[in-house]
Amino acid sequence: MSKINFFLVDQDNEGRRLDNFLFSNFKKSIPKSKIYSSIRKAKIKVNGKKSKPDYKLLSGDKIGYPELVQKSDIKDSPNLNDHIELIQNAILYDSKNFIVINKPPNYAVHGGSGLNFGVIEIIRKIYKYSENFNLAHRIDKSTSGCLVIAKKMSALRDIHKQFRERSVKKIYECIVKGSWPEKLKKINIALDIKRTNTKDQKTVKTELGKKSLTKFNIDKKMNGYTKVTAIPHTGRRHQIRFHCLDAGYPIIGDKKYFLGTSKTDARRLMLHARQIAFRDNEEMVSITAQDDFGLSEFKTNI
Repeated sequence: MSKINFFLVDQDNEGRRLDNFLFSNFKKSIPKSKIYSSIRKAKIKVNGKKSKPDYKLLSGDKIGYPELVQKSDIKDSPNLNDHIELIQNAILYDSKNFIVINKPPNYAVHGGSGLNFGVIEIIRKIYKYSENFNLAHRIDKSTSGCLVIAKKMSALRDIHKQFRERSVKKIYECIVKGSWPEKLKKINIALDIKRTNTKDQKTVKTELGKKSLTKFNIDKKMNGYTKVTAIPHTGRRHQIRFHCLDAGYPIIGDKKYFLGTSKTDARRLMLHARQIAFRDNEEMVSITAQDDFGLSEFKTNI
């Protein structure tokens, strides 16, 4: 359990808003967004209770907060220019509204605790005046393939609307352990998120969860493995990875959802977001990430 620290409010600070008090005490060591998020999630409490940012403090109030870790600055990263060159060469599509990159595996989409940077931080280094560039969606750190970044808020709102309406079309390819059954064309189950410890979460099957649908097609059967195309019709967390596991054919290289030796049968998670199609200024665009970072080459090693 993380250590809880405290601020004790004195008379000089009585009447101040909680958020303003925290800003002045943390100065610029913790971003405002992190402070607001911690208040909203009740990680920061006043007198042991959840509060609101505009709460007016009273003398004697006790503000509890955990260790709030600020991510390292991207400028402190070794080999930064190599990372910039890699992501720059991965750009597949660039319009006035959107960028699509072929994200390499084991690249986080954004920085966080212990990470100096993610893809979005590198993109902001590549482009000038990119403060308003934002991820349009996310793919797992261990997954490679098409990742969309919106260049302005209007574009971000537009593509989020497309995601809600399920008009964004995505195609994934993966290699699973075992011989995928010819008759298994779709998986439609309810999924939920379960916290396994203070830092980790896993997708689980439950009747009270949200419906999730993925359609599958067999590309090629190999010696003990199958290359499969997966088309998600919903966007639940770890949906394809869990659907494959639940069917009994986990994606190889997956260290979270595995059976037997499937997690060590490949050096990386063999899941690639091959194609994405969406509307850009009323024009439907389809982008394909041909380079699958060794997924296709796996069959030559069997």
